[in-house]
Amino acid sequence: MENTSTLDSLLAYIATKQLREGDALPAERKLAEDLDITRRELRAALSTLEATGRIWRGVGRGTYLGTRPLRFTSTLRGLSVGTSPADVAEMRLMVEPTLVSLAAMKASPEDLAELEKCARKNAAAKDDEEWQQWDHRFHLLIAQATRNPAIIALMEAINGVRVRPALRKETVDEDTRRRFAQQHQAIVSAMLSRDSEAAAQRMREHLLNVQMRVYGK
Repeated sequence: MENTSTLDSLLAYIATKQLREGDALPAERKLAEDLDITRRELRAALSTLEATGRIWRGVGRGTYLGTRPLRFTSTLRGLSVGTSPADVAEMRLMVEPTLVSLAAMKASPEDLAELEKCARKNAAAKDDEEWQQWDHRFHLLIAQATRNPAIIALMEAINGVRVRPALRKETVDEDTRRRFAQQHQAIVSAMLSRDSEAAAQRMREHLLNVQMRVYGK
């Protein structure tokens, strides 16, 4: 089953069960059985929802709809109030280079392998929607590699703002998507070398390009 149809099946399940933000999803084994899919297919679909801030997963706690309920989550919801795409791009430029510098030191081999895979999927995306999904997952994976719950929650909040219709900036130009995907791969290469300074620089260059696109330059 293709990932898209798996995701559609999962979203249909959530709608049919009338699950709302804060509700827990069934355990992976049961959910996979209910949807008649493999756990690997289910995890891929859950990862897409997690990357876009629609679910959160806690070790030993399960999977829940909505964003991670940390103490400052209510403050982070204010990110979307009066925020423009340019504001989000500026914030990311201030935050993510430092974030990836930390991730380059703390990422596990499994984290790095998943980032490599994500960068490849991003580069192979056939349209804007698929590209955006892998883009959001890529940046969330870097945050997760820091092992810092506050940083992860911040990146989830940023991704949640980015997918809102009023703030979602489409990357419709195939050449731009290809260039950004190459920049993602350069970030991963620096992380694989455990070069925090280079990783931060590659991220800064990437986000400067994102900022220029937002400004229409």
